Amino acid sequence: TYKVYVVDEVHMLSTAGFNALLKTLEEPPAHVIFVLATTEVHKIPETILSRCQRFEFRRIPLEALIGRLEAIAAAEGIQAEPEAFELIARAATGSMRDAISLFDQLSAGDAITADYVRLMLGAERREVIRSLLSSWAEHDLSGGLSVINRAIDGGADPRKLALQTADFFRGLL
Repeated sequence: TYKVYVVDEVHMLSTAGFNALLKTLEEPPAHVIFVLATTEVHKIPETILSRCQRFEFRRIPLEALIGRLEAIAAAEGIQAEPEAFELIARAATGSMRDAISLFDQLSAGDAITADYVRLMLGAERREVIRSLLSSWAEHDLSGGLSVINRAIDGGADPRKLALQTADFFRGLL
């Protein structure tokens, strides 16, 4: 039999922690398997990486996240707008755990609307992003700044606005 130890967010270990782990990995017990999980592999010392088998996991596609959220909503009798599912799935950026956790937080009230999800996430409507990109395509600097100012004055988070704009560009590409 084996003992499996999962070290999640291993990149957060201190230098002393990595040194202790290295000693164990240099001469591991035969009955022990270590699983080192991280989203920031570049922060793990090469001395550790050289002693590991590496498995890259892909992000879960948006459609799969939406499908799972719809199935959970149906099973739990939770009403939600289709766009709300998409907004939650996009916010989860490929993580099923994050999508389900966010969905759970948002389902505390009545039906989940897209406007409620946007409010909770600080996200902007597609029309705002489209207006911004339209101004950019037309070289209308003042129009673009006006769209940004209206969005921020309306409570938008500038960082999220930038991320949504980049995400929209990626979708177009």
